[in-house]
Amino acid sequence: MPKLAEVLRAEIIRISRREARIATTGIREAKIKLTKTVADLKRKIVKLQGENKWLVAAEKKRLAQKPQVAPEASKKARLTSKGIRRLRKRLGLSQAAFAKLLGASTQTVHMWETKDGALRLRDSTLAAVLSARAMGAREVKRKLAETETKKTRRGVVKGKRAKRR
Repeated sequence: MPKLAEVLRAEIIRISRREARIATTGIREAKIKLTKTVADLKRKIVKLQGENKWLVAAEKKRLAQKPQVAPEASKKARLTSKGIRRLRKRLGLSQAAFAKLLGASTQTVHMWETKDGALRLRDSTLAAVLSARAMGAREVKRKLAETETKKTRRGVVKGKRAKRR
């Protein structure tokens, strides 16, 4: 008799384990899938944190480079084409050099100098013009030379362009 009880007990244990395994198969597969998803999301979080850190540093650098002008000074400033032309001539700059100093294009500077009436500029451009007003010719030339050396350090060679095919 003890043999029969042991056999029945072993069979019951085997069948119950089998039923439990069948019942939990879907849960196990879902758990494996969720574990992989969590690992993938963790990798993405690390990547995004790195990108965020880089973007914050780049934004701080960009804000540090922009000239800061008080809001009341920018509201009081009245810029005209004659004033822009006079400022450029006083600094002894060509339209291209003046555009480079302000972060605008040569065509934009030409448009400013030929336009009638008051000029409406973006805040960043207005700040650059007002800071250029406060500079002298030597300081402007030094600043342009600094920007030129920064570009050559990055690998941009002056006067050479990539060949187009």
